[in-house]
Amino acid sequence: MQQMKKLVLISALIFFTFFAGAQYFQTGQDPASINWRQINTSNFQLIYPDYYEEQAQLLAQKLEKVYAYASYSLHHKPASISILLHTQTVVSNGLVAYAPKRSEFYTTPNQSIYPLDWLEQLAVHEFRHVVQIDKVNSEIPGIIKILLGEQGTALVFGAYLPWWFIEGDAVVTETALSNFGRGRLPSFLMDHRAQLVEKGRYSYDKAYLGSYKNYVPNHYQLGYYLVANSRQRYGAGLWDKVLTRVGAKPFSLTPFNTALKRETGLNKVQLYNSIFDSLTVVWDQKYIQETAEKEVISKASGTYTNYTFNHWLNDGELISYRTGLNKIPAFVRIDLEGNERVIHHPGIIFDESINYRGEWIVWSEQISDLRWSHSGRSLIRLLNVKSGKMLELKPEYKAFSPSISPDRNQIAVVEVDFSSNYYLTVYDVVSGQMIKRIQTPENHYLFSPQWFDNRDLLAIVLTGYGKRLARFDLQTGEYEILFDRDLGNIKQPKVAGGGNVYFISSYTGKDALFVMDPESESINKLYEPRFGAAHPAISVDGKIVISDYTSDGYRLILPLESTMTAIEDLQPEKYPLANAMAEQEMGVPDLTAADTATHPSEPYSKAGHLINFHSWAPVFVDPYQYEFYPGVSLMSQNVLGTAETILGYRWYTAEKTGQFYARYIYKGWYPIFDFEVSHGKRASEYSQITEQIQNGQVVSRDTTRERYTWKETRFGATSKLPLNLSKGKFYRLLQPQISYDFTRQKVNSSTPDGFPDGNYQSMSYRLYFHQLLRKSYQDVLPDFGLVIDGSYYHSPFGEKELGTMIGGQSILYLPGILKNHGTKLFAGTQERTNGDHYSFSDLIRFPRGWARTGTKNLSVLGFDYKLPLLNPDLSIGSLTYVRRINATLFYDHGFLTRYRYQDGKPVSTFDQQISTFGLELIGEANFLRFYAPVQIGIRTSYLNEIDEFSFNFLFSIDFNSL
Repeated sequence: MQQMKKLVLISALIFFTFFAGAQYFQTGQDPASINWRQINTSNFQLIYPDYYEEQAQLLAQKLEKVYAYASYSLHHKPASISILLHTQTVVSNGLVAYAPKRSEFYTTPNQSIYPLDWLEQLAVHEFRHVVQIDKVNSEIPGIIKILLGEQGTALVFGAYLPWWFIEGDAVVTETALSNFGRGRLPSFLMDHRAQLVEKGRYSYDKAYLGSYKNYVPNHYQLGYYLVANSRQRYGAGLWDKVLTRVGAKPFSLTPFNTALKRETGLNKVQLYNSIFDSLTVVWDQKYIQETAEKEVISKASGTYTNYTFNHWLNDGELISYRTGLNKIPAFVRIDLEGNERVIHHPGIIFDESINYRGEWIVWSEQISDLRWSHSGRSLIRLLNVKSGKMLELKPEYKAFSPSISPDRNQIAVVEVDFSSNYYLTVYDVVSGQMIKRIQTPENHYLFSPQWFDNRDLLAIVLTGYGKRLARFDLQTGEYEILFDRDLGNIKQPKVAGGGNVYFISSYTGKDALFVMDPESESINKLYEPRFGAAHPAISVDGKIVISDYTSDGYRLILPLESTMTAIEDLQPEKYPLANAMAEQEMGVPDLTAADTATHPSEPYSKAGHLINFHSWAPVFVDPYQYEFYPGVSLMSQNVLGTAETILGYRWYTAEKTGQFYARYIYKGWYPIFDFEVSHGKRASEYSQITEQIQNGQVVSRDTTRERYTWKETRFGATSKLPLNLSKGKFYRLLQPQISYDFTRQKVNSSTPDGFPDGNYQSMSYRLYFHQLLRKSYQDVLPDFGLVIDGSYYHSPFGEKELGTMIGGQSILYLPGILKNHGTKLFAGTQERTNGDHYSFSDLIRFPRGWARTGTKNLSVLGFDYKLPLLNPDLSIGSLTYVRRINATLFYDHGFLTRYRYQDGKPVSTFDQQISTFGLELIGEANFLRFYAPVQIGIRTSYLNEIDEFSFNFLFSIDFNSL
């Protein structure tokens, strides 16, 4: 019985291997021009561009120092792991993955990081993930590794450990092993505080899996509170024991819950309820009422909405950056009565990278690289609110947080080059030429430059002791610290009121508004929010508007009173939970001091690392076609993410035949090359009519099915060039593609006469383009978009003629009647000529509900109206959590030209029209509290011409959300 249980669970793991279709966790590629080097230490292999040698040496030293500290509380020292450094990306991120096993560091810091060097943050946080997954891997039964390779560990880790634990444990570690970390960041902690005080505790499923109805803090925030409070209650060894059981007992179905129950007496839902009920009691008392009188300017919308990055346009009107669950980001003008109108919808703006001067808005926008995912650039955009004039400036390096000078002639930015050198740079607005570039001797990272005047700049400097306000002289390039004292996480400075510096500081445990007089060096607190404040705007006459956080987002308020409290009279926040976590660790590693010794480095050959077999399975899995057959498969993906390979043997159960299969995809050059080959037997059946004749009369007739086989060899080669043309509020992709296909069929004695013997060769050409408007979180379709897709197939060579196929289809997205509704219009047409024996498959879809049939010409028009019907946030036991139910009303009409056949050959054509209309109901849900959302529903179609109803069951899993 126990062996049968293990067999069932192993089969389930194999099933998830298939459905995790992207078992290749692919993040993209770096530019092909990069020459790579590597450093191999005792515990790490760093792979990095050759120009990044100095920083890679420092990072290697930091990682070796972190090793003992970040593995201490889980009592596990992991095996060596490869770390790939993406230095040209404009994204700030990091990850650890298995299948294949590696970590990836995105080396560019953002303007919202807490007061710790970015590479040190990555070293601590991401290495903790390495410890987690390697600990599970060390405990996993050998049978899983034998059968599945690395993907077995990845599947156990992902299936049994909730994401709130995985990320929460890493956030606890980054907090405990430094003097900062997100556990000491009020902006990170305030979301749950506001939610519990103002809305109460959500259900576990809603808190973990999210909602379309309400804003829900992410799993990093949820995880910090759960992991840290659990450790405080039950000891530092709790999660060590949980991970040990998850790895050692994957056949017990619920090892995570079982371990929690043994150690705490509570399962994960009960633990969540217990911890957040306790926090509610504490926070209800601490945040019982508003701390100061205020006038609320922004109107309540009923949906989570933020008003941030504020600026006085004139005495009675403001500019603010509005974001929300049901709106795409926009700059809006808003008066003191809360009336607002949209100024402009920008593209993807970097963190803390919006500024103003008079009637000008300036921001830094992310521009994707044309081809490479791990590359990109910054575009500085300026918009005049009154005239609508738009200017663009292309900085030399990755540039963030632009600021316009008082004379409107210069822009100061924070720049980062590919070697992680940090600069304060000034550009000329008109010419775009660089005027001045300053780098501190210690290469400090810089934040949020602001102009004192046309000569001096204010900026926040990240030192080894935290963030400090500093004044930079543009003539000499020198700087001075204005107040050398820890003020917590300081951000969003504004120079106003004769040179006073207003800024947000976490000093008291909340993001509050402070003001500093640089002459006297006095600092006073001006406004203490209930939960958190951000982005002050100070008018010429000293009137202050600020973003004040609530559970429904940042609202705009005008404080009616401000009490000046000197910094000396304030008590800094102690963060008792973070300190309790620190006491359970072995201390804070000193990562500021670099060793003088360096590690040997050597070239890392791209050609020599194209193959990296990491996983296999006793089934045939094709993650690209979502196919799953009996057989075997062997998977490879290299660490650079440029080469993917599948080898295997697949068995067609219905045919009782098998084929060898291989596929190789290379993504390391500008075009992508995809090669696919298969060889083996195929089988089918034909009808055999047997007649018994007596006296010249047929007395009986019997039809039997005769099986026949043939050998088939297939080869395909495709080259495509995905060009990312996204800019502003639109996502754009242009992709030309060319393909060659070869099929050779060889008959045998069982093959009936007339079966085609020989080879078929074909060429196809495709051009695809889309332009899609950004969607808000609650949108079911983009409010505007266009998709154009055209293809042509023919067989210019080969023994057999396949005919031709030409066609195209387009989709137009338009707004619906109400917000978050959407309209989709489809049009497609194709024309086909038949070949000797075969013809090409359809290029466009058939009207829904109808079975496909052979056509000479086919044109289809389609109309969809899609709307969110319900946002129930409904848990059905522990089986399913339903977040949203969408409804789609649709109508399809098809125009067909079909063949009439005589003796198996077409002799004429006739025209036919078919149509269908109906309703789709799609529920977006999560099964078994699995983090990947599932779409499940039904389609009811009425087929006009034959007066019948058609019912279809719809199912899909969005593994991209992982």
